[in-house]
Amino acid sequence: MISTARRTHYRVTLAVLCVGVASFALVQSLTIPVLPRIQEELGTDPTTVTWVVTAYLVSASIFTPLAGRLGDATGKERVLVYALGLLALGSVIAALAPNVAVMILARVVQGVGGGVMPLAFGIIRDEFPEPKIAGAISFVSALMGAGGGFGTVVAGPMVDGLGYVWLFWLPAIVTGAAAVAAWVLVPESPYGLPVASRCSRPCSSPGG
Repeated sequence: MISTARRTHYRVTLAVLCVGVASFALVQSLTIPVLPRIQEELGTDPTTVTWVVTAYLVSASIFTPLAGRLGDATGKERVLVYALGLLALGSVIAALAPNVAVMILARVVQGVGGGVMPLAFGIIRDEFPEPKIAGAISFVSALMGAGGGFGTVVAGPMVDGLGYVWLFWLPAIVTGAAAVAAWVLVPESPYGLPVASRCSRPCSSPGG
């Protein structure tokens, strides 16, 4: 039984979800334009370095639907914290990677963070007033696209100014903060209950 005596206001929940989704979008795109630099830094070849992107995409494609199902079965907030935590952990490993093999492993761990998307959508459906759901889902979807584009643009200047490791340290810091915020602020959505039972939460009124 999940207590519904006090629920975080849906706008606070949305802010936390947006930080998590934006972090995932940045991690997805930051490495693409600077693969030659990563290749040079890690002393590898063009074929192998492409796995820095491929490993991430394969991992995300596997874990994204799994995270959604796990969230439905065991609690979306709990799985969201784990997904963000693994995304942050993978970023730390990537920043410290001494060779391309460790970098590729780190990218696989980062790919688990793909679960933030279905989990965010599920939390929005569970926690938001009905009139706000469509707008919130559209905003999070747009943020995903915008974050990916922004990552592609800033990757080059970031590497030139700070070094390629900051492609990973920055997401690690932001995603770690998002994981803590999700743990503290995002309410655990009901799970394993009939849909009708999920309408009893006093999270906020439809107007506000």
